[in-house]
Amino acid sequence: MPGTNGNSNTQARLYTPSAGAGSSPELRRVLANIRVLVAIVAATEAMTLSATTRPTMMLAVLGYAAWAGWLCWVELNGLRSLRSPLASWIDAVWILLFAWLAGTQGITYTLLLLFPVLFAALSFGFLTGLAVSLFAAAGVTAELMLRDPYAGTLALEVILQPLSILMLGPLVAGLARAGVRMNEQVTVADRLLGEADPRLGVKRVAKTLLQGLARHFAADLGLLMIWLPGGEARLFRADGDGNFSEVGGELHDALVAALAAVPANIACMHHHAHLLGRIPLRYTSGFDLVSRTPTAAARAAVQDLADALDARSMLVIPLCRRGPHPCRLVLASGQRRYRSHDAELLAGVLDQLTPVIENAGLLERLADEAMATERARIGRDLHDTAIQPYLGLKYGIEALARKARPDNPLRDDVQALQQIALEELHTLRELVSGMRDGSNNGDDALLPALQRQAKRFRELFGIDVAVQCESAIPMRRKLAATIFPMVSEALTNIRRHTSAPRAEILVRSDDDAYVVNIRNPHDIHSPPQSFVPRSIVERAESVSGCVVVDIRQDGITDLMISIPKTA
Repeated sequence: MPGTNGNSNTQARLYTPSAGAGSSPELRRVLANIRVLVAIVAATEAMTLSATTRPTMMLAVLGYAAWAGWLCWVELNGLRSLRSPLASWIDAVWILLFAWLAGTQGITYTLLLLFPVLFAALSFGFLTGLAVSLFAAAGVTAELMLRDPYAGTLALEVILQPLSILMLGPLVAGLARAGVRMNEQVTVADRLLGEADPRLGVKRVAKTLLQGLARHFAADLGLLMIWLPGGEARLFRADGDGNFSEVGGELHDALVAALAAVPANIACMHHHAHLLGRIPLRYTSGFDLVSRTPTAAARAAVQDLADALDARSMLVIPLCRRGPHPCRLVLASGQRRYRSHDAELLAGVLDQLTPVIENAGLLERLADEAMATERARIGRDLHDTAIQPYLGLKYGIEALARKARPDNPLRDDVQALQQIALEELHTLRELVSGMRDGSNNGDDALLPALQRQAKRFRELFGIDVAVQCESAIPMRRKLAATIFPMVSEALTNIRRHTSAPRAEILVRSDDDAYVVNIRNPHDIHSPPQSFVPRSIVERAESVSGCVVVDIRQDGITDLMISIPKTA
């Protein structure tokens, strides 16, 4: 579904697919500095070795220091660095070389093997860190066995040193990865909190959150259902390219029903693949957001939603759970496979973003109530300052009409003026009535206003304006008040810039938008040049609408105004 892309290049750099913590420049610089510290520790330890071992060890340490210094220089200067797990394996090989050269005095170097495990886990995930840990343990075992092939006197040492690496390595990798996830959660939430301003309304907040989260989690589709107390469910959509729109019509109803079927306290992950390209495989898991225990209560609802969206991998996370209608966030991707830790990360981020959405809804509701109160006040003032004098004018014209005898040449003009006064008074009363009740509900206010305008043009300017509508179209008065001036300006342009004797207004309601076509004939042999009605375009764009001018070859100029129903 098309939308607008309001993100700058700077924002595009902030949210990159979270393929690993190593994508963070800050973290890469920290790890490069730690490598330098490891080189310093190794050099310090080398000074305590025997005189025969020390020169060879210092040469090896200088080699590692050159490697660590180069990586640090590259990261500090923002150059293209070695972003590969190979760097951690190289670190492990260097430290194994230190341990081999140190011989029986190399226990401290053995413990330094935990740093390559830390580097790998922080940069490329737990499994990479675990693999480096197993490699280091195997290397230590091989060194000890080669040092004493019979392993008689070193039997306990052969067991304890590799065992310490096997025990501490996964622990270090797990703790490092947990820290990275927590840091990633805080970083993403802080950036979104800094950009999502609740004063701009629910739609702008939804756009910021959806576009940011879809980009960070490499999602092809993002859906955000916001259903706040006292309002209707609103559904927003964004794609991986940053396009954003609000969903309406039958699609809105179907997706809201599917999302509402997902339990309000369960975060879910769904993946759909094919074994050998043929056998379909489905995996759906979830956990309770309060107790953090696994549950399958949402499996059927999530699978139905995945089928409706044709999603290969999908996350469904509830938010604003305290309200009567919990909101939902859905991220779906065709390239990335979401896992349980992605659901946990996203749930943690949304816990921090929930107050922003609630505050945006509250501020928007307060603004609507304030507008309704102000409209009611203006309506009362108009009744006293405009309608009452108009009534006096109406009574004066009626008195004048009664005095005009049938043979008076001005009688027809006076009666026409009396009719115009009645119609304008009726329009004013309708306007004031709508303002005084303070409501903003949908009614069929646009069509009668267009019919009166068409009649006025016909009487004043001799242009026959026909108004056609497929049926009564319920429309919020605020939206009708936005569309009516655009149609009036289009008719005025026809009167000023063309010699067309007639015009036609067609109003229809599509699934997601109200569409108004204003048409007038032109000379087939001398068609008008292409033009852009700038004022009408600006009015339409202010409510996320669009305007299209079609100069047809059959002699019709067609101006189409499309306004979203959610505007």
